[in-house]
Amino acid sequence: MNSEQAKKLSLPDILARLGHQPVKTLKGGNELWYKSPFRNEVDASFHTSFLGGKWIWNDFGDKGGTVLDFAMRYYNTEIKGALSYLDQLMGSNQQSLFSSASARQSPITATTLASPEETLSLHKINRLTSDSFNGRALMQYLTEKRGIDPVIASKYLVEVQYRNNETGKTYFAVGIKNEQEGYEIRNAYFKSSLGKKGVTIIKGKRKGEVAVFEGFMDFLSALTYYQSVDLGKFQHLVEHDTLIMNSASFHLRTKELLKASNYTKISLYLDNDNTGQNIKSMLEGEFSSITLDHSTIYSDYKDFNHLLVSQSTTGKNNLNHR
Repeated sequence: MNSEQAKKLSLPDILARLGHQPVKTLKGGNELWYKSPFRNEVDASFHTSFLGGKWIWNDFGDKGGTVLDFAMRYYNTEIKGALSYLDQLMGSNQQSLFSSASARQSPITATTLASPEETLSLHKINRLTSDSFNGRALMQYLTEKRGIDPVIASKYLVEVQYRNNETGKTYFAVGIKNEQEGYEIRNAYFKSSLGKKGVTIIKGKRKGEVAVFEGFMDFLSALTYYQSVDLGKFQHLVEHDTLIMNSASFHLRTKELLKASNYTKISLYLDNDNTGQNIKSMLEGEFSSITLDHSTIYSDYKDFNHLLVSQSTTGKNNLNHR
């Protein structure tokens, strides 16, 4: 797929495969409104319109553009990375999903859009090791692109083999199981989920405390970071419960679980963007006397993993200049 082909893809179908359904359909299916896929919100502020033979999007809290612009923004990557993500997401039947005139003969509704569960299916779960070619590639992604310690990664993640049901092709990713028996998956070119989405709860051997993260990469980043700078905090994090939200949309489920567990201390490692800080404020308002905000550790970065990646890059640059 090239850039021009990507711009002709159906954005409503892409959003559906990512788990987003329209809350309002206007102009005979040529304009669809969504709750923003970039943040948590109550009222829909994101909309996509079919104009000039292509889908374009606008977001009141962000910006707008073409399908390719959306993929770059959603996956936080450059053009090449966005094209790779779209290739895996859409499969080999991309031609039928292009925004041609014939493809727009009938209006789009929520019921006509493919869901992620219909597109991707779990094939096999393996231990995450460097013993196989795929395992080595995944470990390289975690260590070189994400700065994650491989021993820590192998303790909490698995190797997920999944299939694109439309193409029959099989892919590999690292994954972590959620409370709904689904998996949150990542590789160098793709992030999605298999099965039902939900939060991930990792039980520690000591009771009373919990650490809350938005994503599993940030959890692994915290462990990698503390292992280097403070073994006491590393051990503390390992021994107590961890709750990984896996999506900011599970903020209410997170609050529900925290209430039910009667924790005496809640450590927050949320993102330094509007969504993360709004969730932090909500949890601090609900559990004010027992929350502790740790986002100051990575205050100059969006999240814990960005800090770790920055430190890894700086370290490599210093070595290269010696």
